[in-house]
Amino acid sequence: MKKWTILMAVLLATGCSTPKTTYDWGRHDQDLFNLMKDPGKLEAYGLSLRQIIDSHPDGKRLPPGICAEYGYILISAGRLGEALPYFELEKKFWPESTHIMDRMIANCHPKPAVSTEKTATVNALSGSSIAQKEVL
Repeated sequence: MKKWTILMAVLLATGCSTPKTTYDWGRHDQDLFNLMKDPGKLEAYGLSLRQIIDSHPDGKRLPPGICAEYGYILISAGRLGEALPYFELEKKFWPESTHIMDRMIANCHPKPAVSTEKTATVNALSGSSIAQKEVL
C-alpha cells in the first residue's frame, strides 16, 4: 500500500507540471494579438520580436521565422539596410528558409534606374504610359 501511495504521488506531481516547449516564444502570441487589435502597435510588436532575438544569441530555442518577421518590420519602416542581418540570421538558424531569405535580401538592395531610352521604347511599343508602368 505504501508503494502505491508513493507511485501515485509521483505520477500526480509529474502530470501537473507545465510542459516545456521546444522554442521560447516569449510573449509573441499576446503581442501579435495586440497588434491585430491595434495596428498602431507595430513599434511595440517590433520591440518584442527584438527582445526574443536578443535573448537567444546562440540561436538555441529561437522560434522559426522570428528573425525574418523582424526583418520584414524593418523593411516596412524603410530601414532596408538594418533588415539584412536579420534575414541572414534566419538563414543561419533555419537553413530551410534560405531560398525565401535570399529573395528578401535581394529585395533590400536598391534596383538600378531604368534608362530613358528603354522607357521611350516601351512607351512607343505599348502606346500608353499606363502599360509602360506595368511592364517596368
